[in-house]
Amino acid sequence: MKENDTFELSKPAEAEVVGEARTVVLPAGTVVTVVLVFGEPSSPVAYEVEAFLQDDDVYVLATIEAGDCYQRS
Repeated sequence: MKENDTFELSKPAEAEVVGEARTVVLPAGTVVTVVLVFGEPSSPVAYEVEAFLQDDDVYVLATIEAGDCYQRS
């Protein structure tokens, strides 16, 4: 995957609320967007991702290991 690709989390992940000093847990299946790829593009180690939580009206950021996601179909 590359920047701006989307995928669904395969398991829950902790994320930080942008602009706030709190964390939330994103459930498995949450659709996230890649904002940064860690490692070589051909063999990434992890992804920095963002998601918008409509119920809370906030954006969150999380770092997800490459093996903990699957691409949307």
